[in-house]
Amino acid sequence: MRSNLNAFVGSVLLCHFLSAFSVLGITLFIPRILQNLDANLPGYWVGLLFTLPSVCTALSAPLWGRFADRFGKRTSLLRAQLGLIIGFLLCGFAESISTFAIGLLVQGACGGTIAASNAFLSTQQKGETLAKSLNLTQVSARMALIIAPILLGVTLQWIAPLEVYRYLALLPFIAVLITLNLPADTPHISSNRRAGAIPLPRALHLLFILQFLFCFAMVATYPYFLPYAGTLGVTTEGLVGLLYSLPHVVYILLIVPAGKIRLPAQGQALLGLLCLGLSCSGQYLAVSLEQLWPLRLLFGIGVVFAYTGLNRLLSTQVDKAQAGRTFGFIDSAGKWGGVLAGLGAATTTSIQHSATPFLLSAVSCGIAITLLAFKTGSMKIHGNTEVY
Repeated sequence: MRSNLNAFVGSVLLCHFLSAFSVLGITLFIPRILQNLDANLPGYWVGLLFTLPSVCTALSAPLWGRFADRFGKRTSLLRAQLGLIIGFLLCGFAESISTFAIGLLVQGACGGTIAASNAFLSTQQKGETLAKSLNLTQVSARMALIIAPILLGVTLQWIAPLEVYRYLALLPFIAVLITLNLPADTPHISSNRRAGAIPLPRALHLLFILQFLFCFAMVATYPYFLPYAGTLGVTTEGLVGLLYSLPHVVYILLIVPAGKIRLPAQGQALLGLLCLGLSCSGQYLAVSLEQLWPLRLLFGIGVVFAYTGLNRLLSTQVDKAQAGRTFGFIDSAGKWGGVLAGLGAATTTSIQHSATPFLLSAVSCGIAITLLAFKTGSMKIHGNTEVY
């Protein structure tokens, strides 16, 4: 029984890695793709098309969550994977900016594989076991974030970027073949649930805000890290890439050991947000490369404990019958946090300098810590026997 469960979890994580590899790897090269499609395209189009899939996912995730609860979590995961295939093929055969934009729109609106994967995992797991698997879906995403840009960067020396999109469509296709061999779940929703009459628990609205603030704090530091590192004397792109990736490496190495630490879920989340906030404050004030190394390590540790704590809190609120809706709701929070973080980073950088997004992130962590410390006392943590 346990070996079957491990095989199930491993298969879902592999499928998520394949999908994440496709999405996260090629995104970095969108500026080059747009330049090839239209050399006279205004620069702001890069930012618009970069955020388009995230905006579409944020808007569509709650709807697809309801779809998953009504028609099955495996069906919804297959839908997300097929959405990526169609989106990537549209992009790969695009001959104009408009067709490429439609491909990105389809990719975002019909994608959402992480929420679909998490909901599918909840059909076989619950409680602390589910929380650990939610952490592992982030491992697969971060592995893709580290590996994909390197491999695709090498591939693009021989193959045109748009043609790469066509080959990348094969990865979610492989994921579809794997998912089809996994056990299908049977939706069991009463008529009032099908109509959406039962509201989500109030605690999930607090977790929505916390997820938004956490993702905002992470993503705000991403877009301008290259020029920021340059102000500290980092002159080689390889070193910038290493510093940028370091928190993701820390996450991959520490997420499993961190899950074994005996701390309440709220305490883990508070510790993570505190480390993240201190790291961002330090990076805002840093004046040398020597100061940056430990701060990047602390950033990674913060992400580890914040995800661990928040996922444990989330796992206690998952009702199996509406898990799709729950994960879609929380996923949309992260996507909106990322979109607004990008806009905030662009605005504050234009007003001040490239370190300012770290100050934004620190403030976001401070707000999240305040909410988590004073509001979760009223959060009703129900036992899993109630909802499974």
